[in-house]
Amino acid sequence: MSKPIVIAMYADLACPYAYVSAYRVRKLRNEIPKTIVITHKSLALEYVNREPTPKAVLDQELPLLVREEPGIPYQPWQRPASEWPVTMWPAFEAVKCAERQSLELADELDWALRVAFFARSRCISLRHVLLDVAQSVGLDLPRFTDDFDRGVTKYQVLQEAQDGWERLHVAGSPTFVLPSGTQISDVGLPEIILDPEHPEQAPLVKPLAEPGQDGLEIFRRMFAEAWQA
Repeated sequence: MSKPIVIAMYADLACPYAYVSAYRVRKLRNEIPKTIVITHKSLALEYVNREPTPKAVLDQELPLLVREEPGIPYQPWQRPASEWPVTMWPAFEAVKCAERQSLELADELDWALRVAFFARSRCISLRHVLLDVAQSVGLDLPRFTDDFDRGVTKYQVLQEAQDGWERLHVAGSPTFVLPSGTQISDVGLPEIILDPEHPEQAPLVKPLAEPGQDGLEIFRRMFAEAWQA
């Protein structure tokens, strides 16, 4: 059996750029050689920003970014603002708990948590929500629950955040790191520029350098580079 080619996706679970990127990677699953696997790294934005994921920012960024992929599951936050998750740390721990069962199940849980947050307005910092989503993707729930409740992946989440931000100095979320060490953070999405001093103003959308380019091509090239290395 060939040794897996592992591509690390450093990303925040509440990052809209990472959400669209994860969707595009999933669209290419039938094209990706079976020996290439994605491992999800906990690049917590709250670790460097020292604040929760700002709802006002996502409310402006998300509607603009999901236009790039009309089929992506999405709806604006439907619950009271008071139910907005104050931290993504438990969700990161949940993905790492799933990884203890398999990379494939971790990938399924990572995606299911993003959909739960971005499309179903679920507070994915709550234990019962995490257990429900974990069960929905086929994890061994007793084993998952035991790992999660004992906090066995808590330090791993911290280490991955430190690794991404402080050792690799990634440009942001998401950043894909190939086995060669090459980092890819340009994921073919427009840049949304917000004015923090005037949040009521419409954001500036900086279009792609190549308008109309295939949003999947960056990822096809990424997989080809990892395969040929």
